[in-house]
Amino acid sequence: MAREALIPGVEPAVGSRSLLRRMNSWGILRAVLERPQTMRDLAADSGLSRTAIDAIISDLMEAGWVAAADSAPAGRLGRPAATYRPAPGLGHFLSLDIGANHIFAVVTDLTGHVRGERTAATAESDAAATRIDSALRVGDELLASLGLGREDLWAVTIGSPGAISTAGEVLHFGGTGMPGWIGLDLRERFRREYDAAVLVEGDVALGAQAELAIGAARGHTDVVYILCGARTSGASIVNGRVHRGVHGAAGIVGEMPELRWAELNERYGQAVLETPRPSREEIFERARTGDPAAAEAVREFADDLATGAAAMTLAIDPELLVIGGGSSPSADVFLPRFEESLRGIVPLAPTVVASTLGSEAVAMGGISLASDRLAAVLDGAVRERESFPDPAETRALLRG
Repeated sequence: MAREALIPGVEPAVGSRSLLRRMNSWGILRAVLERPQTMRDLAADSGLSRTAIDAIISDLMEAGWVAAADSAPAGRLGRPAATYRPAPGLGHFLSLDIGANHIFAVVTDLTGHVRGERTAATAESDAAATRIDSALRVGDELLASLGLGREDLWAVTIGSPGAISTAGEVLHFGGTGMPGWIGLDLRERFRREYDAAVLVEGDVALGAQAELAIGAARGHTDVVYILCGARTSGASIVNGRVHRGVHGAAGIVGEMPELRWAELNERYGQAVLETPRPSREEIFERARTGDPAAAEAVREFADDLATGAAAMTLAIDPELLVIGGGSSPSADVFLPRFEESLRGIVPLAPTVVASTLGSEAVAMGGISLASDRLAAVLDGAVRERESFPDPAETRALLRG
């Protein structure tokens, strides 16, 4: 039996053909944003008639959402089937990961396809104004390299260390450096720069969001995520959503001194390693080749990491634990010891995996957050407006 609408959770009133049309318009647009679609694809997936789909596609093309292109294989006879894609230049997202030692920027189109990335080093001692200027410069340089400007952006996400309020203010930062960062209203500051929606979230929460959207946690509902880099902390995914807490502080468990996470990457192996201390990468590589001192240092690292991970695991009983951040590429060295230590504390331990997202995880979590906000805005428009919004109207609604 053919479905009447592509959006679950909305029950149109009897005779509400306008609502039904908006629902189906959003369903068709969402399908096109996910991947290029032919008329046959849309008919098969939606259960709508080709006549109904043709009318909706025509409306979306006229509004500027969708464009058509021929997609016939080379040498095939007959009229090629049209493939529907988002209209060229429809809109873009920018995500800025602002850390104590780095700025990482990524730009995508509205489908989440990465158009470009750029990174720059910063100093922990940089004043807040200097750090923000650096982030703006990196973002502008990336946009310029793509032939874009700030006016092309629909949403900008700012990722920051610490506890971030729902209003976008930095409530707490327990790491070293970043003078003047606590108390900043990051949303207000970046709204002065961008005529776009500005979203602000903690870096650990965004790392977990990236894992949920495109990484190891995809398809899972209850997950512990450990961001193990220059700083180490964690986040929880509960019922398929990243849990941020009342103050946005759910990702700063690494502040507990008993866990030894705050300086984990600087302190492990002090009793056995030489001075000056080798880098993290050197320690892991030496352990990989059988160096006894490095192996002992890695055991200490894995045990301390497992203690905090066990506390988070016992709190929510997840099905999966993901280790991300700068240490994850060396998971082959420490993961066996980590899992052994975890199971020694947690009676029903979850599956443990290393993230494959790399250094862009926080920024890509920002893209996922922007994409989710766009979907929420269009869901709301379907329910509340008399007609499906065009791109300009949607951008204005997104900006709020």
